Amino acid sequence: MLGLEGINLIDRSGLPHHLRDELSPKGEKEMKKLRLIIFKECNKSCIGCCNKDWDLKNLPIETDFSQYDEILLTGGEPMLVPLSIIRTIKRIRHANKTAKIYLYTAKTYPPLDLLSVLNFLDGITVTLHEQWDVEEFRFFNNIITGSEITKSFRLNIFKGIDIKNLNLSKWIIKNNMTWIKNCPLPKGEVLKRLDEKLI
Repeated sequence: MLGLEGINLIDRSGLPHHLRDELSPKGEKEMKKLRLIIFKECNKSCIGCCNKDWDLKNLPIETDFSQYDEILLTGGEPMLVPLSIIRTIKRIRHANKTAKIYLYTAKTYPPLDLLSVLNFLDGITVTLHEQWDVEEFRFFNNIITGSEITKSFRLNIFKGIDIKNLNLSKWIIKNNMTWIKNCPLPKGEVLKRLDEKLI
């Protein structure tokens, strides 16, 4: 029997041109992901912050949300203005009812602000950059741990942060994070910004 390793068995010739490149070698549609910067302001000044590697002002503005499978809302710190996040999510949902929408934040206090935004999301990723973040995170974590909320909860914990005495049973955890030089985008993602007039 001949080995078939490395041979692509999917015949793409009969597919419309725009779909040929979207299929993975397994025949699955590649996910289209947008990392959307809501605004660049932040309450932190992290030494290795990825936003220092990008010319945020000159990033392309995204106005068509209909083409994405996932939209990742980020900043700066989006939770500085929770109502802007809710307005943005509603605008996205109007254009695209099926996209998964996730928020990336380090600001979990006051917890009711984040809970209000969470109602409109499919999930959140919280990053603990420094030890002080843990104390603020504790309040939010206690609320969701004792609740029936079923969302995607992801927690990024930077190296050296002590998270003892926290019940993290609802979280998918990435531990010992460090800053990555030049901050490459994950495969399949595009980085764009929201028009400042819409904030």
